[in-house]
Formats: sequence, structure tokens, C-alpha cells
Amino acid sequence: MSRAHGRRSHHRGLDSKYVAHAGLLQRIAPVRAAVAATRRVHAQVATTEASQRLEEVSSAGSATPAVDPYVVPPVNHRELPTNYAPETRFTVDSVAAADALRFRLDPSVEFWANHLTRIRTLANSRSFSDVPSQEITNRQRLADLVATVTDLLSTSALQDAESAAYWTYHLGRAGFFLGASAGGAIAHHLSEQFSALSSSKEAARTPLQNLSANATSELTNRLAECIAVWKQDLENIKKGLYKLPWDMTTLSHRQYNPLFVLSRSAQFFSEAIYTLNRRINNADPNNWFSTNMYPKYYADNTFHYQTDGWFSSGSANVYEFSTEALFFGRQDAMQRTTLVPLAEHIRATGADPAGMTLLEVSCGTGRFHTFVKDNYPTMSTIASDLSPFYLSKARDNVKYWKSMRAASLDLGGTDKTGTDYMQCAMESIPLPDASVDAVLCVYSFHEMPEGARLAAVQEFYRVLKPGGLAVLTDSAQLGDRLEWDRNLGQFGNFNEPHYRY
Repeated sequence: MSRAHGRRSHHRGLDSKYVAHAGLLQRIAPVRAAVAATRRVHAQVATTEASQRLEEVSSAGSATPAVDPYVVPPVNHRELPTNYAPETRFTVDSVAAADALRFRLDPSVEFWANHLTRIRTLANSRSFSDVPSQEITNRQRLADLVATVTDLLSTSALQDAESAAYWTYHLGRAGFFLGASAGGAIAHHLSEQFSALSSSKEAARTPLQNLSANATSELTNRLAECIAVWKQDLENIKKGLYKLPWDMTTLSHRQYNPLFVLSRSAQFFSEAIYTLNRRINNADPNNWFSTNMYPKYYADNTFHYQTDGWFSSGSANVYEFSTEALFFGRQDAMQRTTLVPLAEHIRATGADPAGMTLLEVSCGTGRFHTFVKDNYPTMSTIASDLSPFYLSKARDNVKYWKSMRAASLDLGGTDKTGTDYMQCAMESIPLPDASVDAVLCVYSFHEMPEGARLAAVQEFYRVLKPGGLAVLTDSAQLGDRLEWDRNLGQFGNFNEPHYRY
């Protein structure tokens, strides 16, 4: 399984706190299906069996290994060799190196592999903890960012009116979500201080204090990577791989309504206080109810320490804002890399989108699904998710897209949107064999144990028609960005139990 983001090859973009990589996996099952995948968040998850296991699954349909998909050894990955993978029998020293041996890589892979080269040079010569902060001075960071912005203006933003509009919107978006992120951290910090005063206890050190100690580095690195992601996104748009984002070009969109923005901001600030408080206190990750109706790994954990996990409308309503604040407004562009292999597959096969059926598994709130709909409004789509609350939110988002972009059209499906909805685990998809032309999976595999991932891949191949396409958009892996490898698993501290394994 690999990443996807570029042409029949391998692409990478930006990720969660840092980078979202991408690349298109060349066909490993030419008769059965084509597979693509993109990497998003920095993760130390052991999907290292990747291409070897995928070949076995696609050709033999072998059974899922008899492992407990939830229980993992209580070990610290950073104290183990980089090829340690307790849930799988496949090990490699570098996932990126293994991919390079098996797949044709897009030039963007090399770009991301060498991004922030000064940090890379220092990281290659010593451990991160040994790098004196003065060696990468604030002045150097700011100079690099200024150079990046200057290059951006000369090579992209001032090329034409469309480019200028794109950059005006996205730089404004970055500023807004940067402010929201800072506001959430400040709200939590103040909450901690007031709580300590009222209880006469010493306040715990907060994320705001940690970030403030290295603010220039954090801001310049993140903004530089935002710019790189958006430049890549605009290049894809210029190539005709997908349209300008519909929420940008629809000036009547609710995101331009100050009251809507204030309402969502207030929800986010409240959620940030609770989420960060659980994080610094290593709170119990269990959910608010018990059930045997869902997979144990899914139901028994409040991923990211978010309120109610995936099981409330409140969680669904604040999720999009929270993730965009984390990524400084670049999550949509990261997700849109999923559209690259889809567009290239349609071009290569000459398929008529109106005659295709696309399944998005684990669709969450459906925000990305609206970008699929906007690019292929006549394509029949199925949005599936395990959470009824998130699935309901997805339905609302797709209905809203139709009201803004295709109000007069009867596209069939639920609410005349051309989309139907399905509550299911991707490990058990209630569809017939060979019934869909494409399967998309965005930002899900890093939250699944190894056994569940393998079962999901089997299902993707089962429901795909011969010659169909599967696209995986997920985490950066070991070797993708060498300067991250030593600390890649730290995202697991945000209640991501399968990142390290």
C-alpha cells in the first residue's frame, strides 16, 4: 500500500502537525484493481507490511492474521529499533525505502524528503536532543520564511488573477486558523491558571508555555510548510486535476458569515480547554458508554482526547474547526491530494464519471466528500462511517453543498444529492463483490490496529470492480522525512494508540 498524491507514481504533500505526503502506487494487481495512497500525519504506525501484504491479499484473499487487534505490548517505540513492528510479521528499516524499491516515484517525493534541509543536516549528525537551539537561530528561520514568501510571490501568487485569488484566500485562512489555534491554547492556559488559584495547587505546565518557548521556530516551520502545500495544491488545480475549492469561490458560503464563524469559534475554544486538559493530565481515554456493537478499538477510545470520541453530535460539529486549527487551515488542501489519482485514473481509462460508483469509507463529517461531489457532481457516491453522528453530519454537509452548487439538479440518491449513506466498519462493507469503481479512505488507517487495516484492504479489493481504483490518504512513515524519524511517534501522545505500533 503506499501513498498517493501524484501521477501514477508517488507524491507527497504536507501533514498534520507537519507534513502530508502523497504518491500514487503503481498497479500491483493490474487485473483486479489499481491502488493509490497519500500520507498525512506524522506517525510511527507500523503499516510496514505495505506492498508485500497487499500483493498477498489481492491475489489470494488470505485470511486476516489471528491477532488481537486491540491489545499491543506496553513498549516505548523510541527505545526500539526503527523496524520494530509488534503487530505484523513484516519489518523494514524504512517504509520510504521499501516503497522506492517497488514503486515509481513522483518528483514531489524528493522535494518533501529534502524539505527544511538545514534541520535535516543537523539531524543526520546528531540526535534531536543534542541540537543546540542557537544553531538554528530565529533570524535564520525568519530569513528562510521571507525567502519562501518572496519566491511564492514571484513564481505563483502574481502569475494571474486566479493565482492571486487563491493565495489571498489561503493566506487569510492561515491567519485565521493560526489565531484560532493560539486562542484555544490561551483559553486552556487561563483555565489552568484559574483552576490552580482556586484549589491552591501549582498549575501544570501548559501547551501554550511549551509552544511559547519555541514560538518562532514553530510558526516559521509550520507556515513554510503551509505555503509549500498550497503551492502544490494550486499546481494540481492548474493542471486540471481538480477545481478551485468550492467554498473559496462560493461567496455566499456560510464560512463568510461572521455569526457562523463566531459560533464555531466559541465551540472550538470550549473544546480546546477540555481536550488539552485531558492531554496534560493523561486522562482516561475510555468512552462515555459501553457497547459491543462496534469494534473494540473504535468504541473504547476517545481519539485525540476529544469530547465523546466519535459518539456525539457535539464532537461532529467541532471536529472540522479543530483539525483546521491544528493544521493552520491546510487540511482541505492535504485531503485534496486524494483527488489526484482519481482524476488520473479517469483520464487513463476514459471512464465517464456519470457511470461510475465511488465509495468513501470512514467519511467522517463528509467535508472532503463535498470536494468529490463538486468535481464529479454526476458520479454516484456512497459515504460510509461507523459513527451515526458523523454520518449525519456528512449528510448535512453534502446537502449544503448541493444547495450552494447544484440546487436545481436532481442527482438521485439521498436528498437528490447523488450520494447514499452507509453505517459500517470498513473491515466489513455491506456491498456485493465488484460493485464500485473507486474506494477512497482518508485519514483512517493510523487509527486502526494492524489486523483491522489488513481486513479493510481485503474488503476494498472485494468490492472493487476489475481495474478499479483504491486511494489511501494517511500518515507519513519512517524515512519519509528523516529529521522526524526519532520523534515521529510523539503524536501518539495525543491519544492515538496505534501510531507507535
